[in-house]
Amino acid sequence: MPACSKRPLVLRTASKFSVRARLLVRLHERSHPMEVKIHIDRSGPPPAPPPPWLPLPPADPSSSLAGTPPRSEGRPSLQGPLAVTEELHIITFTLRPPDVPPVLPQTSTLPVVIISNNNQLSSAWASVLWFNMLSADPKNQLFFAAPPPAPWPRLAEVLSWQFESAAERGLAREHLHMLARKLFGEPSPESTLAWHKFSKDGASGFSFWAWLDGILGLLQEHLKQLWKEGLILGFVSRKQEEKLLRGKRTGTFLIRFSESVLGGVTFSWVEHPESGGWPPTFQAVEPYTATELAALALPDIIHDYQLLVEENIPENPLRFLYPDRDRDEAFGPHYSQRQAGAARPGWHCAPGQHRAVGLAPSRAPAALCRLPPGSLTGKKEYLNQRLIRVSSR
Repeated sequence: MPACSKRPLVLRTASKFSVRARLLVRLHERSHPMEVKIHIDRSGPPPAPPPPWLPLPPADPSSSLAGTPPRSEGRPSLQGPLAVTEELHIITFTLRPPDVPPVLPQTSTLPVVIISNNNQLSSAWASVLWFNMLSADPKNQLFFAAPPPAPWPRLAEVLSWQFESAAERGLAREHLHMLARKLFGEPSPESTLAWHKFSKDGASGFSFWAWLDGILGLLQEHLKQLWKEGLILGFVSRKQEEKLLRGKRTGTFLIRFSESVLGGVTFSWVEHPESGGWPPTFQAVEPYTATELAALALPDIIHDYQLLVEENIPENPLRFLYPDRDRDEAFGPHYSQRQAGAARPGWHCAPGQHRAVGLAPSRAPAALCRLPPGSLTGKKEYLNQRLIRVSSR
């Protein structure tokens, strides 16, 4: 996921942050020093005494957050106690000029979320998005006591903006339609999504937002250029995937985000019987995550992917990027330099083996060939250690 520094309004304890406050004040004497003081949660309804004021020298706009303000256990919530990432804090800046006026010049930030570790960053950013999308009061610190649902058209716009910010390409109409069907089944312009269904509940063991945020991080770190160029179809359900590939040539494949693995990307392809019969078969690989893509880029994985069937010479089943674009034409500019002049791997599989593997040409299979016959577990372990994906055909 994106770093904390790239997500404004999310602060971390024991970490420094910088802030700039601007006030327009008419002063009679410019030579007198002025004092700026910071208040945290001064505007909120504190059940306990607020934290002490922190003086801020005029020449130093940086401050260090040594710890969080006391948790507001007295804040009611229709959904139970607020989580740390739902607690909103306001930082107020007060200017004290030499001739103190009846009303001190003052300004404040939008509500911020304070976290103690990076595991809370995704949930904190979800709170920031939800608040700024739906709150009519920019200082409503009790917003998450009873958060309102989000209309789907407005939420769709916010989600598209997230992808535009992280990967420089927003969500197309087809992407948003798939997401709406995932959330609502049969969506309508009046569909709304509850906060807990967006950020907490999830049939797969993780929330809808956690799933999306994992994809955002993967795009930002490893797949931004492919996403920008439209080489990743992205949000496609398995049922829709088969519908798209069914009428295409053998070897046509598409790249989509995994629905079962956080921050995972996979590709699927279609194969038609050689006799021209029906129906076609659809193959897919287990999702690749950031850990694997950091060692071997997705274009190289696609270029090197091999299908081993018994004693046949391995072949790459990925020929055409959906809808009908030559694989090397689409991904050629993104192949690493090692691809130049690299020989295609030409080794045989053990008799009876019927597996799909992605083989990098630079990986010599000698160790695999020395494994005893029938040692499928050993073969899988060897292949997976070298970022060679093993999956049932």
